[in-house]
Amino acid sequence: MSQSVDMEMATDAKEGPNLLKIAFISIFSIFAIFLFLISLFLFGSGYKSSLITEKILKDGREIPSGEELTEPEEVIKVAKNRLEKVAPTKVFIVIDRVHNRLWLRENGDTTLEALVSAGAGSVLKDPNKNREWVFDTPMGRFKVKGKRQNPLWTAPDWEFIESKEPFPKNYSDRVEEGMLGEYALDLDSPGYMIHGTLYERLIGRNVTHGCVRVGRDDLRILWKKVPIGSTVFIF
Repeated sequence: MSQSVDMEMATDAKEGPNLLKIAFISIFSIFAIFLFLISLFLFGSGYKSSLITEKILKDGREIPSGEELTEPEEVIKVAKNRLEKVAPTKVFIVIDRVHNRLWLRENGDTTLEALVSAGAGSVLKDPNKNREWVFDTPMGRFKVKGKRQNPLWTAPDWEFIESKEPFPKNYSDRVEEGMLGEYALDLDSPGYMIHGTLYERLIGRNVTHGCVRVGRDDLRILWKKVPIGSTVFIF
């Protein structure tokens, strides 16, 4: 009789910790599920979200949506209406880098609408060194930090890699006249500018290495009307 009681007590002693363990796991699981549901409510599930990763940047721009391809004028109209609510009231420039359009706004009115050429979105790799360049026009809000007449262009390394030519021995051999047209408006993002071009037949296409090319007549208007310090929106 005594031995039977001892065995029952031993069994109860073993089952006690097991029950506590099961209860603890159950409570912890319920608490974890509760936190997960709260995080979904506060931050969203992340479904259909897209992170701007290094791979996306290297691969170039995203493919235009179906709406952009079938109804580009409507997309531009909506963008312009939204811009009206946040735009400055003085002189500023708006550039659509996908549809290659530029608008000059002065005191609430559009005084110039022009075709331009923005970045191609391509990638160039240096075959000899661990370097690569993404030729895309940046998006954001910028300032015109300077204006140059008859600007000189200093060809960077990627120009010679792209054309499969050897690097020049003398720095002066990198400097070229006329490549940037009559005028250049330098942006406050190093290396990017709005300038002219020798290849006006390509205006309207995404063919540049990141700068925004403008035709001669439209560029002359920008030169006269856009002061240093003006805002440039690129989207």
